[in-house]
Amino acid sequence: MIVPMALLLLTLGALRWFLKGDLRGYRRIKRRPDTASRQRTYRLWIGKAGIGFVLPALVGLALLGRLDTLVTIPVEFDALRLWLPQFEGEDRAALLGLMGGGALGGLVLGALFAMWRGGRGLKPIGNVGSLLPRNRPELAHAAVMAIAAGISEELAFRLFLPLLLAIVTGSAIAAFGVAVALFGAMHRYQGWAGVIATTIVGALMAAVYLMTGSLWLAMLLHALIDLNSLVLRPALTGAWRAA
Repeated sequence: MIVPMALLLLTLGALRWFLKGDLRGYRRIKRRPDTASRQRTYRLWIGKAGIGFVLPALVGLALLGRLDTLVTIPVEFDALRLWLPQFEGEDRAALLGLMGGGALGGLVLGALFAMWRGGRGLKPIGNVGSLLPRNRPELAHAAVMAIAAGISEELAFRLFLPLLLAIVTGSAIAAFGVAVALFGAMHRYQGWAGVIATTIVGALMAAVYLMTGSLWLAMLLHALIDLNSLVLRPALTGAWRAA
């Protein structure tokens, strides 16, 4: 129990470090309109996600002897999974098709809506306007950031942090409740609307992970959501035309 507790404290410290940098980075990107500074901030976010989320998770799982949980869902989550429908084999394939079709349909509808409004898409939820890319180089950075967020945040908030909390508390329900709440709180720079929206998304990603047993599916869905908001929508509203 000493090792999981120590890892939990270190992980919470890493999350706090990332959040402080996240808030500073967002204030910086609002103050500095030049694209070079914005691109540096994007790169900084990507690097800090690796240091604050991926590195602690991989090292921690190795110390716990639980690297297998990268491909198999931990038994500590079984009590919570009993309350949810399970999608395995053909059912998982059907769910993948349903979600893939829904995601594609949403992208098409978003594109059509933006075209109908003359390149003006829907207003994003939360205070994220300054974060959105404005030209092609920033779009490329945002695409990498979206993929990095999908991988690093799911690894941290859907696997490693809940696993540590479940080991320490003995409750998978409490573990995921705390992890989802912290995931929302990490987006504090977006304002209350953004915190609420990301908390809901975090709960949905947790449900997908628990129902399918696939962390990689949750990563893919998370990355697609971020690519839609950080790349597709800005591109459709004119960012792709700016050099």
